[in-house]
Amino acid sequence: MNPESIYYLHEFGTKIKQEDYIWPVAGKASANDRVFMVCDGAGSFYNGGIASKLICQFMAAKVLKFDEQNVSGELIDKLLLEARERLITYAREYRLDTDLSTTFSMVILYDQKVFLSWYGDSPIYHVRGGEILFKSEDNSVVHEPIHVSAQTGGGNWVQTKDTTATRGVRADESPISAETKWIEDVQDGDYFMLCSKGFLENVTDDDIKSLLSQNDKENIDLTGSFRRLAIEKTPDNYSMYLMRVNVTAHIKGITNGFIPVRKKISGKTWSALILAMIIIGLLMIAFYFPSTPKSELTPEYKKDTTQHLDALRDDSVPMAVVVARPRRQTPTDTVKSNYEILPPTPAVTDTAKSKTEKAPPIIPEDVPADIQAEDKPEQAESAPIRKKPEQSNETPVVQKKSMGQMLIKFSTDEACKLKITNIELDNVIDWDLAENDNGTIYLKPGRYSIVATSVSTGSKSQTYNFDVKYGETNATQSLHFRF
Repeated sequence: MNPESIYYLHEFGTKIKQEDYIWPVAGKASANDRVFMVCDGAGSFYNGGIASKLICQFMAAKVLKFDEQNVSGELIDKLLLEARERLITYAREYRLDTDLSTTFSMVILYDQKVFLSWYGDSPIYHVRGGEILFKSEDNSVVHEPIHVSAQTGGGNWVQTKDTTATRGVRADESPISAETKWIEDVQDGDYFMLCSKGFLENVTDDDIKSLLSQNDKENIDLTGSFRRLAIEKTPDNYSMYLMRVNVTAHIKGITNGFIPVRKKISGKTWSALILAMIIIGLLMIAFYFPSTPKSELTPEYKKDTTQHLDALRDDSVPMAVVVARPRRQTPTDTVKSNYEILPPTPAVTDTAKSKTEKAPPIIPEDVPADIQAEDKPEQAESAPIRKKPEQSNETPVVQKKSMGQMLIKFSTDEACKLKITNIELDNVIDWDLAENDNGTIYLKPGRYSIVATSVSTGSKSQTYNFDVKYGETNATQSLHFRF
């Protein structure tokens, strides 16, 4: 069985961060794909995207290793439990709340039948001729308080509680029992759709039946039609995968949005086309790249690990820390006081990376190569350290504040460790404060989370969340840590 046409949506809605995850990755689906998934994540400070991505990638890497005869509800539960262990390990390592969770819905296309599995409120549809033959129901409603993040009128982020939540796979020891169903009566032109709950906030079952029945009569832009129903109306993220299947061996086409018409081209025609393209390419090269004396050619730089002195360079921690001023000298800090932290300057090499930066998110070892090739968070370059001259009145160099920045002043009664996180870019800065110590740091515009943890106990911590807006050139925030 082949997916004849594929449509998808993977939109933010009015949220600032994407917590849904779809498989295959948006825009990468092809006629060779047999597994399609939609996971809708949830968690404090919009960290649900971690859960949805980890669970979705793990299941995609595992499920096709089993034959059709061995696929069952017991197998899906077992794999989800293994995936959850990865999630729990990740949450503990990065000290995240255990309210991380994600729904799970999956469609697997086999030769003559289709396997459905779901856990949570992300439904699966089977539609034929404008009629819904099957729709899954939510199977994991839990009534208990959970922490969610919300923004106040002043722009600050606070923790609130929601007393009713729909959960799926959670980063705890709660039981997992996914639903499964085999669809054996599959015909050419049948549709299978997976979507997140946000998609159904403005798209009804009647809308789905109407649009799919119209597409059966004439090719319409299903992706655009569904997007118009939800755009600027849905506060939540909304995602969808819609597949029109063909049970016969012949593949009619595979698209993301519309069905193309493919015409057969003879071998002679192909040869003529290739020859014409070669001639056009040679003419373009001759026209746009005339021969130039070697002496007039600009120097050609080879791609290597070095960087030319005149090359521009980004900040060491993009959109995060501008510069850290020297802390107040303490009796136990005489050696460190002889050094000051300066803004990064253009260097010949860019191989040195910050030792204090957190490791990139865990990706399961057995995930296929195309999963691991996704974008990884940039690593920050460490700021250079320069020896202070004796008896110098030189003041620390601070970069210009044209973009706006906030001065944070730290003070503490006892030794603690700080973790300063740019939530939007997933950049992390670690900082140690000694007893009765203090320090200052400038933050560029963005959303931040600062977690202070007591060194003596290790279990006591304080969390601060706030925004730095563009244009805030003189804003100051004082934080005193008392455990």
